Amino acid sequence: MMKPSRRAAAVIALISAAVLFVAINVVAGHALRATRLDLTQQRLYTLSEGSKKTLARIDEPITLRFYYSPRLGDVVPSYGVFAQRVHEMLEEYAALAKGKIKLEILDPEPFSPTEDRAVAFGLQGVPLDQGGEQVYFGLAATNSTDDQQVIPFFQPDRERFLEYDLTKLIHSLAFPKKTVVGLVTSLPLEGDFMAALQGRPLEPYAIVDQLRQLYELRTLSTDFDTVPADVDVLMIVHPQNLSEKTLYAIDQFVLKGGKALVFVDPNSETQASHANRMTGAGGPTASNLDKLFTAWGVELVKDKVAGDRRNARRVNIGTSSRVEPVDYIAWLALKEDSLNRDDPITGDLSQINMATAGILKPLPGAKTTFEPLITTSTDAEEIPVEQVQGMPDVAGLLNDFKSGNAKLTLAARITGPAETAFPDGPPTPPKDEKGKDQDQKPAADASKEAAPEVKVSAQPINLVVVADTDILDDRFWVQVQDFFGQRVAVPAAGNGDFVANAVDVLSGGTELMGLRTRGTSARPFEVVQEIQRRADARSQAREKDLEQQLKDTQAKIKELQGKEGPGGNVTLAAEQNQTLDNFRTQMLQIRAQLRQVQLDLRQDIDRLKVALEFFDIAFIPLLVGLAAMVLGVVRVRRRKRRAEAG
Repeated sequence: MMKPSRRAAAVIALISAAVLFVAINVVAGHALRATRLDLTQQRLYTLSEGSKKTLARIDEPITLRFYYSPRLGDVVPSYGVFAQRVHEMLEEYAALAKGKIKLEILDPEPFSPTEDRAVAFGLQGVPLDQGGEQVYFGLAATNSTDDQQVIPFFQPDRERFLEYDLTKLIHSLAFPKKTVVGLVTSLPLEGDFMAALQGRPLEPYAIVDQLRQLYELRTLSTDFDTVPADVDVLMIVHPQNLSEKTLYAIDQFVLKGGKALVFVDPNSETQASHANRMTGAGGPTASNLDKLFTAWGVELVKDKVAGDRRNARRVNIGTSSRVEPVDYIAWLALKEDSLNRDDPITGDLSQINMATAGILKPLPGAKTTFEPLITTSTDAEEIPVEQVQGMPDVAGLLNDFKSGNAKLTLAARITGPAETAFPDGPPTPPKDEKGKDQDQKPAADASKEAAPEVKVSAQPINLVVVADTDILDDRFWVQVQDFFGQRVAVPAAGNGDFVANAVDVLSGGTELMGLRTRGTSARPFEVVQEIQRRADARSQAREKDLEQQLKDTQAKIKELQGKEGPGGNVTLAAEQNQTLDNFRTQMLQIRAQLRQVQLDLRQDIDRLKVALEFFDIAFIPLLVGLAAMVLGVVRVRRRKRRAEAG
């Protein structure tokens, strides 16, 4: 049998290598489908432990339908990059769900049944041009009982919260029970009942209307001994003089894993405005939850409110006919730089309004973690509470303002291990005049065993504490209008969104509580930005000097040209003409130097661009070619040595 020629053997080897390459890729594609390697700096494509726990708890199939129009990425490349990240993140969710998540990638072409289905789900179409063609970039998800959740359109501004939004959506479908919010308050948030007795309409605050639309809101009294078992989030607003049994009930609720949203205030203007009907004129307007706060590792600074000159709201201290606007440093309009951009509760908000808000601080040695959510600017000070009560001297507060050059915390998340505020056990019920327990239960209830006391939290506690109750008052953040018999709320700030976000995050369980922002797939050119800053620093002084010379020269030219002789004619001597020509030449030279300075700003960046293009386009091919040439020379020399030896 004849041996194949060297050329035939080479062809067979190439074909075998190609078949082996395809086979390995096919096998690896199936066997290693769930295996991924995330080499990004911020681990953008690696799900957090909270998301993995949520996926592990899914007990019914969930279908994710990702609607994306490729034309959107073709026209706006930044959307294409973001869409690729969303697609890959969804694949990661499906891979880790072990068959419980079915992922469908759909292209809603114009006038197709797929587009009709996307519209039926409530996805938002966006026109790309004047032709009216709609493009889509959203997600519709359903579970086995036809519950559905949608993200109408993936906004690049929320890319930092992509994992949080996706995990929250899946969590809502996997556990569709409506969140129960237990409201405990001494303020008339559900309407002023005393006013209703006088014939006025009983109108709840806008925040209560919003909570009722989103959740099951259940009002609890301010004197209870047990938090109902089905309450997911306990919302405590302006606690005052709570009984020991109520404090103990709250303590045990939190230690057993219950979530709490607490609003306290050293000076509740909401209460002060209702003082004549609630507590009587001149009554205390401060909250008091010190016993529990000490156990949770947080402190509300006593008898102090936060003043902030940079975020002060402008008010009129004059009359309607004689307006006198002044910045009131105790009423704050807190913008984005005062809101924690790395937390889902505040990361997407643009403004929060507060009034005479208190100051929160972590207690020394606390085991819990204190994470600020809302802060003042560094141009802030602590103001004694008596200076903002009654009729405050707004102008005097501004004139006497002295910055402490430090931010003050107005709202914070408290997480971590905690111990009970009642180390000696449940409080003893008070005795009545006959020596019997006032809180003694009927015999039928007394026969039931009391729930065992929890001394140490079984898992990290999860709280959001806000040092202001006026954040909920309509007059500080929303205008409620009557529209043909219906109350319509027009918000001027994101106070309502803040409360809803806090309830959502708290009710999402420990899985959602652990999620934070993950960064974006768009990576800034930090080296280029640093070069730009250095170039700006070098050229700024020179450019300013040249601009001043140019102004001086133009002024001199204008001065010479403005000298008129008799009859209004300009008469210049020969020397003056020469001077004028010199000034004009100098002006042209200065302008040329200015253009050169501005051109120099781009030189370092252009050189870096050329270097990057060289390494990206030419360097690797040249390196491979050089390696191939070296390898070829080595092989030729080996063959020559073998031929000479043979």
